[in-house]
Amino acid sequence: MAEYDPRVYWLWLQHALGAGSSKQNRVLAGYPSIRAFYEAGRQSWLLEGYFSPKEIHAMETWSTEEASALLDFCGKLGQRVITPESEEYPELLRQIPNPPCALFVRGTLPDLSCRLSISVVGTRKATATGRGAARSIAFELAKKGVVVVSGGALGVDTAAHQGALQAGGTTVCVLGCGIDAEYLMVNASMRDAIAAHGALISEYPPQTQPYSTNFPIRNRIISGLSLGTLVVEAAARSGSLITADFALDQGRDVFAVPADIFSSVSQGVNNLIKSGAKPVSRAEEILEEYSERFAEKIYLDGGKTNDMIKDNGMVPEKQEPENSPSAPDGLSEDAQAVFQTLGQSPRHLAEIGEKTKLSASRLLAAVTELELAGAVQAYSGGRYSLPRRSQKNKL
Repeated sequence: MAEYDPRVYWLWLQHALGAGSSKQNRVLAGYPSIRAFYEAGRQSWLLEGYFSPKEIHAMETWSTEEASALLDFCGKLGQRVITPESEEYPELLRQIPNPPCALFVRGTLPDLSCRLSISVVGTRKATATGRGAARSIAFELAKKGVVVVSGGALGVDTAAHQGALQAGGTTVCVLGCGIDAEYLMVNASMRDAIAAHGALISEYPPQTQPYSTNFPIRNRIISGLSLGTLVVEAAARSGSLITADFALDQGRDVFAVPADIFSSVSQGVNNLIKSGAKPVSRAEEILEEYSERFAEKIYLDGGKTNDMIKDNGMVPEKQEPENSPSAPDGLSEDAQAVFQTLGQSPRHLAEIGEKTKLSASRLLAAVTELELAGAVQAYSGGRYSLPRRSQKNKL
């Protein structure tokens, strides 16, 4: 048998299993490589016991020669094919239950092992407010060096990609069709810009049409490429909620922009907040969740970015220098000790306890005292910082 590029075997397997399958994990658990599985043949495939007749038939009838021809065709179209054996394959995707066997890529995938990535998703029927929020937050995120991931659809997705591009940042578009498919041609120029400043990617080979069944399957890749998913406007039944569910299943964070309770595109996003998603209205409220892990990659200034987009419908707030707040009078000795350990970046209770040498019960009592005095800002995961000025003024 002729030697093939290893990617050929992954293309063969993806064709057989279809998009979204997790069976490749079982294959790798039982065979040293996809090629070894291919060469084992029909009898071995049947003995595995977990392949459907349709999958067995596809394994037998679609040859590696056809897979090799597809690989060559992609090269002629200017699309690269990356598989789990490729160095370029995102490590974040390896961690999800059903990583794609192959990704078709146009552009340059950023190295997500050392950069924060956040997906921004929402309804196609977004309001002007929703589009403005998505564009503004994506702009702020990209300005801080975050990779913005979305799905290239109309509405919130388009606004998110536009915000990232207008900030001169990096954005990744995950399509539910072949990269070359004539999908939403009104966004063709935007996709060209994304490929020049990030990447267009798809699990679907060239010429695959945008069938409605593709998109829910595609959504796991959007969330899988991201440490957190932000939902901006979503109805009670929405593809964006599918993405949020995937994010939770993958152990990733979910954020949501609170919306008008009377709007038809608000119920889903407001329900997410009721279920525990962190409500946010600006990028910094997302970034603060990752300030320790990406301390050298993102910069939190405690205020809204002045570099706002002209047409996003939001007026930049006047920025004033922010002095470190003083400890309120009347604090206990323990509360004063905790207050002295805090800065603008959130610190976990364990770190605070290590610095103050307070017992767990005394530490919790001191933190509660500071919270009641409005002298600390609480975050998810048992983390605290000095209060931001704008929030302190609201107390």
